[in-house]
Amino acid sequence: MMYVMIFRSTFRAFCGWVMVAVVNLIAMPAYALPTMVSTTQPPKPVSKISTLDGLPTLFVDGLPYAITGAQCDIWRSTRQDKAAEAFFTGYREMNATTVSVGIPWSKTESKKGVYDFRFIDWFIGQARKNGLKLVVNLFNVNVCGKVMEGAGSSVYPGYTPTYIIENPTEYQRMVFPYPYKYVEAGPPMCPNDPKTLERELAYIRKVAKHLRETDFDRTVIMVQLNNEYYYQQWVESGPTTDDEVKAVRCQCPNCLRKWKTGKYPTGQHFMFASFADNVRKLSDSFSKEYNLPLYVNSPWWPPEMVPVFLDRCPKLAFVGIDGILTPREPNWLSNSQLSRNIPFAAENPTENSEVRQNLDVLPYYTLFGRSGIGNLLWECHAPFTIVDDPAAKKRYGDALYPIKNALVPIMKARNTSRFLGWYALRDIRSDLTTDIFGNFVPAKDDGKPISQDKWFIREGSDYRIVDQYPFSAEIDGMKVVVEGCPSGIVLNEGRNKLVAAMQSGCLKIFGIKGVKAEVGKYVANEWVFEAGFEVEQIDGGVLLNIKKPSVVRLSYRRTT
Repeated sequence: MMYVMIFRSTFRAFCGWVMVAVVNLIAMPAYALPTMVSTTQPPKPVSKISTLDGLPTLFVDGLPYAITGAQCDIWRSTRQDKAAEAFFTGYREMNATTVSVGIPWSKTESKKGVYDFRFIDWFIGQARKNGLKLVVNLFNVNVCGKVMEGAGSSVYPGYTPTYIIENPTEYQRMVFPYPYKYVEAGPPMCPNDPKTLERELAYIRKVAKHLRETDFDRTVIMVQLNNEYYYQQWVESGPTTDDEVKAVRCQCPNCLRKWKTGKYPTGQHFMFASFADNVRKLSDSFSKEYNLPLYVNSPWWPPEMVPVFLDRCPKLAFVGIDGILTPREPNWLSNSQLSRNIPFAAENPTENSEVRQNLDVLPYYTLFGRSGIGNLLWECHAPFTIVDDPAAKKRYGDALYPIKNALVPIMKARNTSRFLGWYALRDIRSDLTTDIFGNFVPAKDDGKPISQDKWFIREGSDYRIVDQYPFSAEIDGMKVVVEGCPSGIVLNEGRNKLVAAMQSGCLKIFGIKGVKAEVGKYVANEWVFEAGFEVEQIDGGVLLNIKKPSVVRLSYRRTT
């Protein structure tokens, strides 16, 4: 009888506990609910960068992958409201594969040693819900040379936690020589301050561990360690000559001690070497917890500073490049391919007229013009968003459709004789330019495009630039004539199968017969049939008239 009474008492207590837990869960606000991740299946492979046919290639979920999409401006994303949700749904509708967002450190560690990852988890949940992969950009102690966006901002808190910013005697910010004076949002934290580094390392380890233990779907595919290290970009009455720019360096006690111990040709080299030494510790620490690809971003650093990071930081995969406006070279992306760097156009600013007029070609430029791992717009504030501009949204979505829906075959064919790709090289006068600090400023022109285009053509590992149109090219000995499409890809899948991934236009393919064609898409490696496609027989080959963004698969026989 005693055992029965004990059982009844225990059972009633258990039922009460369950009821309280359910009531508390229901009462929790939506944003506070934990991210639910299915663990019925084993975790997917962690993303990595490996070599495929001689090219550094990003692998996601075990398959070759390309980043196409946008980074949301932090003014919008940090609110985590309807506008932020619309960014994710908008880029899903635009056929993006990936988006990126900024994560202010202060949103995760508002009090020293107290961590709350709901802010990060919200973005992971939005990406997962929309079938997108996510790049996490950590905004820690040096965001283009700032620690916040101005005192008293109601939009979002500072990047660096308040307990650090409000304790200058313990955590050292940079000190600049007279007469240089930083704007209110700066200066950044000193990269040579051991106490700031100690706190940042603790935070980095917590982020890595959280992602490793909770993101079983592997939604997060890369992490940027700090956003765009800089130290002069926001200086009022700052240096103007090249000699002045190279001479300026932090004058705090930590930096003065380090300056005396090393051989640095300029103050500029000293500062970038200090940033890189800092990144070495952060990247090593993160990688011990979770071996995701890590990178830092260049807001138009002097190109010779790229190897400073890559040579000092073995766990750093590459240095991303901002401000790619056009596929015309030389540009910042081409100039920054030094040391072991991998091309990644990290932020193409949507307020720039060149970017907006090149929406239909920029993803193709990075993919096979530069043979890189991806391209992201930087979705700036209204009225320069793409999400809220129907015409721009359609142009970008049409450009991304062929890439997304033939992604794995495209990435497998790059740099082989089975690949043909092209895009327009437009001569455009921009209505925006930049000052010496990388800030966008108006220019004295009308922003109208000049219609004289050239064409970049990639045939396997070779490329050429032509000025005639229509133009002809070859793929595995078959002649292809292209007309009416600003960018596109044709690849030979093998087994007498050709794939045309295009926005629209006409293709004439010679040297084949008995063609049967169908429209569909690739889901990972698998072809999914959607409908038949009519081709026109012409002398020596076939004509494809593609009227909307499509992936067309042809079965054929050679004529010879």
